[in-house]
Amino acid sequence: MFSKPRVVFVNNYCPHYHLPVFEMLSGKYEMNFIFTGDGKKVGWDNYGSLDYALYRSKFRLMFKALRGQYDIYITKFPIWTSLFEFLAVKLRRRKLIFLCEEWHQPQTLTRKIVTPVLKFMAKRCHAIVVCGSPQRAHMLSYGAKDDKIFLAPNASLVETQSKAQSDQGIESEVEGKKVILYLGRLVRYKGADYLIKAFAQIEKERNDVVLLIGGDGDFRAELEELCRQLSLRNVKFLGAVAPQDRAYYYQVCSVFVLPSIWQPDYCEAWGLTLNEALQFGKPVIATDAVGAAFDLVEDGINGFMVKNADVDALYEAIEKIISHPELERMMGLESKRIIAAGFTYEHMMNGFEEAIRSVLSEVE
Repeated sequence: MFSKPRVVFVNNYCPHYHLPVFEMLSGKYEMNFIFTGDGKKVGWDNYGSLDYALYRSKFRLMFKALRGQYDIYITKFPIWTSLFEFLAVKLRRRKLIFLCEEWHQPQTLTRKIVTPVLKFMAKRCHAIVVCGSPQRAHMLSYGAKDDKIFLAPNASLVETQSKAQSDQGIESEVEGKKVILYLGRLVRYKGADYLIKAFAQIEKERNDVVLLIGGDGDFRAELEELCRQLSLRNVKFLGAVAPQDRAYYYQVCSVFVLPSIWQPDYCEAWGLTLNEALQFGKPVIATDAVGAAFDLVEDGINGFMVKNADVDALYEAIEKIISHPELERMMGLESKRIIAAGFTYEHMMNGFEEAIRSVLSEVE
C-alpha cells in the first residue's frame, strides 16, 4: 500500500455540481479522475484543480484498470463497462467501489438477461456508494450486504445573489404573481406536458399565476404546441438557463415542480433541481418517478410527492400551496432544514470517505 492511498475515479463527465466533492477527495487521497466524455455540450468541462484524463476509448480504460497504479478503483454501476472493470480490478487484487445512482429495474430484454451477472458483481465488490435511500434498497435487492453500502447523498449548490436578476428581463411579468417553476431538460420523461395541463386548470381559476419553464430539448416544440392548443397566456419558456442565472428563478418562485414520469427503460435517477429548490427555501412537488423525492420531499411537510402522469394530482398539490401563503412559508422553512441536515457537499464527501476507509481496512 502507498503512504497516501491512490484512487482511480471513473465517471462519464465532470458535472459542475460534483466538482467541489471531487476537489475535496483530491485533498485527502492521491486521486486520478478519468472522464469518458468531455461534457462540453452541457457545460461540464470545468475540471478545476483535478488530476484528470479523458478516455474516449474503452480499450484505454480497460488498460488502466489492468495495468494502472492504484489501490482503489471507483466506477459507475451498472454500465456496459462495469463487467470488464470488475474483472480487471479483481485480477489485480485491488479494491473496487461501485457508484450507483439507479433505483429501479429497467424493463428491457437486455436487462433481464444481464441482471444475474449484475447481482453477482454487486455481491462481490468491496463497497457500493449510493446517492439516496431508493438506490440503497435497489442494491439490497441485488444481494449487496447492507454494511457494504455507503450513502453519499447527492448535493448541488447554486450560488446565491442578493440582487439576482432574470436573464430574460421578465421581472415585470412575475411581479405580484404566484410563480410555478420547472427547470430541467425538455425531454418526454421529464413530464412537463403533465405540468402544463395541470397549470391550464389553475389558469382557468386564477389570473395571478405564471408558469416558468426553464430548459431546452427535443420535446420543447411539442410543449409549445400544447400551450397553444390550450390557449395558455401565462406560460413563459426560458430556454436553457445557465447555473449562474438559476438563483433568480428559485428566488421568485412560489413552488418548484419536477413532474417526471415512468418509462420502461428509464426514470429520473435523482433530480438535482430539487436540491437547489430546497436550498432556496421553496416548497417542492415531485412525482414518485423522481429518485430524489423519496429523500427530499416529506409529504405535507415541505411539499408533496404525487403519482406520476397524474394531472389532477399535480393540480391539487400546486393549488394547495399557492392558495395558502402560510403553508408556502412553512414548507419553505422545512425545505431549508432538510437540505442543511443531510444534503450538503460535506455529507456527500463523508459518504465517499466512509466507503474508502472501509475498503482500506479490509484484510483479504
